[in-house]
Amino acid sequence: MTKIELTRFRIKKGKEAKAQEWMDFLNKRHVDTVATMAGEKMYVENVFKEKNPDGYTYFYWYSVQGEGGNVVEESESYIDKKHIEYWDECIDTEYKPVDMELEESLIAPAVEKVIEKDA
Repeated sequence: MTKIELTRFRIKKGKEAKAQEWMDFLNKRHVDTVATMAGEKMYVENVFKEKNPDGYTYFYWYSVQGEGGNVVEESESYIDKKHIEYWDECIDTEYKPVDMELEESLIAPAVEKVIEKDA
């Protein structure tokens, strides 16, 4: 079964620039970053940024992932290791992440075939 998630995470105060460095790190290494996705059975991963009037910055993580993929924390990839370092430094663990409720999911048949084939 495919898991579709959108989760809101809060960035620690004072770590906004480091969080942007994190996204820049992943974007500048796009090919290497995408290469880590197959083992995780991660089909789509997007991060959105919100500068909220409450004074905090939030990242919204959107993902489409299959079952049985490798856990990122166990990866030997330099991308994943650095990703976890940034995560630990930037994500505010005092804030409970908010999982958005999926109301509708439309996936083009051609894309769905590829996902089903990989499952």
